[in-house]
Amino acid sequence: MNKANFIVDTDKCVACGKCVKVCPGGVLFLNHSKKAEIVDFKEFGWNGCWKCEHCLAVCPTGAISIFGHEPENSLPVADCATTAPVMDSLIANRHSCRRYKDKNVDAAIINGMLKQLASAPNGGNKQQVEFTLIDDKEQMKRFRRLAYSRMEELAVQGVYPKGFEREAYGDMKRWEKTVRADMLFCGAPHILIPHAPLGQGEPVQDVLIAGTYFELLCASRGLGAVMLTFPLGVLERMPDIRAMLDIPDHHYIGMIIGFGYPEIRYARGVQREVEQSRIQRPSFEKDDKE
Repeated sequence: MNKANFIVDTDKCVACGKCVKVCPGGVLFLNHSKKAEIVDFKEFGWNGCWKCEHCLAVCPTGAISIFGHEPENSLPVADCATTAPVMDSLIANRHSCRRYKDKNVDAAIINGMLKQLASAPNGGNKQQVEFTLIDDKEQMKRFRRLAYSRMEELAVQGVYPKGFEREAYGDMKRWEKTVRADMLFCGAPHILIPHAPLGQGEPVQDVLIAGTYFELLCASRGLGAVMLTFPLGVLERMPDIRAMLDIPDHHYIGMIIGFGYPEIRYARGVQREVEQSRIQRPSFEKDDKE
């Protein structure tokens, strides 16, 4: 049974075998007519089709469709001569944004970014990362007030966020007068929390990669973003507030990403460099069999 709805236009297939060579599940082959074909498999995943769509993407003639996706509807391959400087600029010009406009980001922009996260690398293409999203600024204000109020109540009792003691907590409060208008979420009108179930696949890597990709997607659309870990320590002290996010207890959370329209625009990118001392280049002795 062709569970993947793998279809080959035999008139377009040139028997190059590229789809066979890039299939991570090893479920493709060239039949006696030298046309691409898929084997029967019991389930999607390690022992079957990985749902990666590499076959559709690699076919030079656009002969392959899969899961109802037609090759002509794919985005074209970018020209690295033009994309490399754009990516360099995005990375150099992304900054942790700690002040935002009191304005909702257009829903179409948010939905467009979430759609692109389906292409973020993840272990075995399991697509197990889930996303908790607050995309309404009024809802965000309510959630912030609840968490903030409880945080201050605990601080009065000498209970501070995990990893922070009284002095560090005091520093965070002091910074509210200058850099951070809101020590918890930096005043962000929206938050995105990628999370994934522990015990299967690569949840830690998958979550962190998804968060990193989302931050770059924000930068590419002129949005400010900030990767927040302090609120995670805060919410660990207040399980009832954390429960409002409907994130299962067995899910890994690596960060909370605040995002929105930035209040302050930066005029230029930074000029950081990776010191040579941070780069290790191992060498290996020549093998006699070489």
